[in-house]
Amino acid sequence: MHPRLRLILLALCLFSVLFPNLQAQDSPPSAPGGGGLSGKLIDGTTKEPLGFANVVVYTITDSLITGTTTELDGSFNFDNLPLGDYRVEASFIGYSTENLEVELNESERFFALGDVVLGTGGQDLEEVVVTADRAVMELGLDRKVFNVEKSVAAAGGSAEDLLRQLPSVSVDLEGNISLRGSGNVRFLINGRPSGLVGSDPATYLKSLSATNIERIEIITNPGAAFDPEGTAGLINIVLKNKREDGFNASINLNAGTNNKFDGSLDLNWKKGKFNSFAGISGRYDERFFQGFRDQTGVIADSSFSRFFTFDGDRVRESQMFKLGTEYAISKRGTIGIQGNYQLENGQSNNDRVTDFFNSEGVLDRSSFRMETEPSEETDYEIKADYSTTFAKEGRKFSAALQFSQNDESETENYDETITDGAGALLANVLQRAPTLEDRKQWLAQADYEQQIGDYKFEAGWRSTLLDMTTDAAFEDAATGSLMKIDSLSNLFNYKEDVHAIYGTFGGQIDKITFSAGLRIEQVFATSTLLEPNLEVFNNDYFKVYPSVFAGYEFDDNTTVQASYSRRINRPRAGALNPFVDRGDPFNLRSGNPFLLPETINSFELNLQQRYGSGTITVGGYFRQLNNLISRISESQPGGVTLSTRANLDRGRNYGIELITTYRAGKNFELTASANGYRSEVIGNADNENIEANGYLFSGNLQGSYQLPWNVQAQFTYFYRSPGVRPQGRIGTIQSVDLGFRKEILDGKGALTLRATDLFNTRRYRFDTELTNLTTRSEFQRESRIVYVGFQYSLQKLKPQRSNRQSGGGGGGGEDF
Repeated sequence: MHPRLRLILLALCLFSVLFPNLQAQDSPPSAPGGGGLSGKLIDGTTKEPLGFANVVVYTITDSLITGTTTELDGSFNFDNLPLGDYRVEASFIGYSTENLEVELNESERFFALGDVVLGTGGQDLEEVVVTADRAVMELGLDRKVFNVEKSVAAAGGSAEDLLRQLPSVSVDLEGNISLRGSGNVRFLINGRPSGLVGSDPATYLKSLSATNIERIEIITNPGAAFDPEGTAGLINIVLKNKREDGFNASINLNAGTNNKFDGSLDLNWKKGKFNSFAGISGRYDERFFQGFRDQTGVIADSSFSRFFTFDGDRVRESQMFKLGTEYAISKRGTIGIQGNYQLENGQSNNDRVTDFFNSEGVLDRSSFRMETEPSEETDYEIKADYSTTFAKEGRKFSAALQFSQNDESETENYDETITDGAGALLANVLQRAPTLEDRKQWLAQADYEQQIGDYKFEAGWRSTLLDMTTDAAFEDAATGSLMKIDSLSNLFNYKEDVHAIYGTFGGQIDKITFSAGLRIEQVFATSTLLEPNLEVFNNDYFKVYPSVFAGYEFDDNTTVQASYSRRINRPRAGALNPFVDRGDPFNLRSGNPFLLPETINSFELNLQQRYGSGTITVGGYFRQLNNLISRISESQPGGVTLSTRANLDRGRNYGIELITTYRAGKNFELTASANGYRSEVIGNADNENIEANGYLFSGNLQGSYQLPWNVQAQFTYFYRSPGVRPQGRIGTIQSVDLGFRKEILDGKGALTLRATDLFNTRRYRFDTELTNLTTRSEFQRESRIVYVGFQYSLQKLKPQRSNRQSGGGGGGGEDF
């Protein structure tokens, strides 16, 4: 039997052993001589759990018995209550207060209230409408949650625009995301990997409209239930899910300077047991880029210098479609299916001019190179989900199956003219590099959770099967017509099967909240170079990933948290493929099929202090990296550099992060963050000792103010200090964004005006130092852009929560 099938069967067997009586009913916990009750608070609009809410137990004559605050998952539990009649009061700022009457007697000592819904009322005693907004940032046991619906960028930008505003998140020239200085970030959509994100998250984030995003969760130390991949952690993008009865439609239109347009239409219809949705979005984006590279070096004991200039533009056009439905097959179970389809095409054009100078500083020759790169990409994803709760509260089972495919083609065309110092023609060069890429991925998983008194047990299984083939060719017209050069072309296949089982156990003891977990993974990874010569590189490995989280609540306003997790950075096909990209003939790029996974031990300590007008969160973190994967440059003959990836011995990152929110009155809100860390890299590559030790600081300041005429203004300032990287340094970067939003049409519509990089300062600077070559580079991609936007929804864009004091209402948790 194939090893993959054996692992799948083993996982299923273990799962069945762990849960032999999946649908068995638990008997309620008993309390000697007394009784108890439990429940879970949820938001009546979003159906999300309400953590840190208040639950108080009174006698029927309103004498206080006891009280507590809910867990992160909204659950609460009371034990050792004398038998009798009680009134349970559940409340949270900005929500309705819910009152329920409970009788504990000999026949029913333990009473399960189920889901207690806040935000909807029963009989109104006195209607007082209070608008309550979620906090900008909420601190969970293992994550920081940023509620981005209030952001002006959320009404007229992309997911990339939203991420630029978050603390400790940086976005580079090409839209690549880094977190706390590390570019190895794993993205999830609604808590799961998505085939649409694929191996190029930057493209997807530019295409995803911010209006579809409810919140963004940053999980720097993920627990055992999550895939351990990603040095810096996970960024989970949670999309909006309409659940109101009836029909709803929303439209979003935006236009930016220099031919930038995007729009989306989302439809939702909920009736009876069906909740169906559909959406379409499109984007057209033109951007210029420019820059230079200044190099000095030595060849055969003779010095030389080169000066490159770049001037070009990039056009991207994309369309995205989604269609899906959920069906309530019972009171407790739902099944859903969804399909996503995305088309993208574009072209990059670049005029590259290179001047070559001899040791005397005299112009020796010049190169005028026109580079064009058309591309097309098609992605689709199909996923099915099943979820159910059980008659006895606190048990849940879910399963999912997902398939995605990505097909991408791009062709790099190079037309170069070379002249001598006097301008006389020396040569004409015509080359082409077409690439075809096919990526398929299967994902299957099952998860189970069970509440055991004050504790929760979770376990699950996941298998991910990836198959990716890249056909990369290089053609040259040296003989008069373009001919493929087999020695410079390749056909490369990468297969990766990851099979995992996990278990976690957590709960609360007095003021201590804890969770501990273990994830076990078996990976089968094979890289196969099919052409020009057959070579096979196997890298199968078995690893264990523990995680521990603990929090202590000194009082209602002060919380301290500590966590540890082991993580991994798996090298992917792009980093493994040995094909040499010759887009820049003097700065080549290539993968390394001998790369090993990088392992990370990550530690964190956070303290959050709430005060009357805001919060302060201070955290320290430390990451120990082994077999560190890093991009390095190697010197080649003729003053050429080859940029590739290699495993360095080890590295360390440690730093301090500060995030504070402050609300000065009802009109002004401020969020400030700062992240300072030290990076240490130790290793050897190309017989050269590589050490990069240095500090880096970044900060983010965001403020929003309610102007007259109900106009919301928002600004964001970002700063990153100079810092080190292997074999070089990076320069300072900063930018300011400004935006305005005005609600119209009785709150169902809005107009937005935004300006990104207001002072045109978002420039990227790099210095690289090798044994015989020094490079200074600067690049800029168009970022000072003014956008105008319009949004409209059949329902109000910013729903209000009614704080109505209700009497005699029922919580009840029969709905899933």
